[in-house]
Amino acid sequence: MTDWWAELGQLQDRFWTCLCDGAAGRHPAARFLALATAGQTGGAEARMVVLRGADRGNGSLTVHTDTLSAKVSELRADPRASLLFWDPDLRLQVRLKVEVGIDTGQVVDADWQRVPEPARRVYGILPPPGADLTAPVDLATLPDRSRFAVMTCTITRIDALHLGRTTHRRAMFRRSDDWIGQWIAP
Repeated sequence: MTDWWAELGQLQDRFWTCLCDGAAGRHPAARFLALATAGQTGGAEARMVVLRGADRGNGSLTVHTDTLSAKVSELRADPRASLLFWDPDLRLQVRLKVEVGIDTGQVVDADWQRVPEPARRVYGILPPPGADLTAPVDLATLPDRSRFAVMTCTITRIDALHLGRTTHRRAMFRRSDDWIGQWIAP
């Protein structure tokens, strides 16, 4: 096995493989990412999101959401966010600084068509996400196509940290530097 963590290009290839695998499969470590946004009442908000697409050529990731979720209003107020994943088998943590665009309506029709029927019901839950309930079953789960949104996360910076058994290695990759990469202190 090669020491992929010891060379910037191989490290970059490895975390992009993780992201692409995460978008394509149900069980890879990068399937679920922590998304952090600026909260509406101050401070940060974090939640898990499901990675739906990864495009290395464009340096972007795709996530689906309900338009009434708090993250949508937070990102409309400030589109800057962070994504994080940890792969325990590779001992690899990747933090991504992103700018998020939110698309709805006809432009996301093709994405909606790829959402399996059973999963569509999460876009349209009543009452909307975050509302008070008297009991956990007091929900109507009817798909509402108008509440489906696609978040395109354009990556501006990637911070990759490999936690080796004896040595940790960390690198920063920036869009502004054409993703060349630079070793930084762990």
